[in-house]
Amino acid sequence: MNVSAPRISVGMPVYNGEPYLEEAIQCVLRQTYEDFALFISDNASRDRTEQICRDYASKDKRVRYTRNTENIGAAKNYNRVFHLASGAPYFRWFNADDVSAPDLHEKCIAVLESRPDVVVAYGQTGIIDREGKLTTRYADNLDLQQDNADERFIQFYKSVGLTNIIYGLMRTSAVAETALMGDGNHPDGDINFMAELTLYGKFVEISDLLFYRRMHPGASTWDRDDDAKSRAFWTGVNRTNFTFPYWKYYLANFRAVRAAPIGRREKLRVQRYILQSMIWLRRQLLTEIWYEFLS
Repeated sequence: MNVSAPRISVGMPVYNGEPYLEEAIQCVLRQTYEDFALFISDNASRDRTEQICRDYASKDKRVRYTRNTENIGAAKNYNRVFHLASGAPYFRWFNADDVSAPDLHEKCIAVLESRPDVVVAYGQTGIIDREGKLTTRYADNLDLQQDNADERFIQFYKSVGLTNIIYGLMRTSAVAETALMGDGNHPDGDINFMAELTLYGKFVEISDLLFYRRMHPGASTWDRDDDAKSRAFWTGVNRTNFTFPYWKYYLANFRAVRAAPIGRREKLRVQRYILQSMIWLRRQLLTEIWYEFLS
């Protein structure tokens, strides 16, 4: 293994991850494809996260730990760990409460190295509970191998539910062209990011169960209707409410399309689809304007 220039970089953003952190780190260290480095960005945790990470970093040179002086929010911490880990040709995020199969890297990198038109390879997802028991298999339905970028983009939005695909293995050069998770000013930066990535290449789903997403009361997706919790997670503790989240969400889409290396006709088709989506959600968009300016 080449520690200084690994083939795969794993970015683990974490905040107060003590309950499941060691299991997550061990899942990475046990990968059968060993040419990787694990970069952990601690978002000013207040539990034993720092101690656990420093202990692993002292024993294994593949583990590299940094700590933010304050909680900058999940979006910026996801972005930060990508920049810390972007020296390898392949990259994946991995949460500190999830689990992955030991051959995830091996099977995903085989796809990416044989298919230059693919920007992300991912395995099927299992949902586990707080004890790690498999409760269900989740159908991501994001095997997007259409040749046209506009078709991939539209099909992504028709199929996406939980964005488990962001924990697949990605081509670093494609990820670097995107806006990543944005600045945390709305709660769906992960969806924006994956939609933007469809404009740079194909998504391939591997039929094996490789990723296990843990659902528990402390998870960010446990209650998406809890605005205070969602705000704290994405923007950091003690930040203000989201303002114009729907408008910012669609603006991010338009910016992504404008910057994408695709043809004019494809851009027009994607932009038309975004506008149609805004019409379907016009009530929410108008409500935001009313709330901010007229209430």
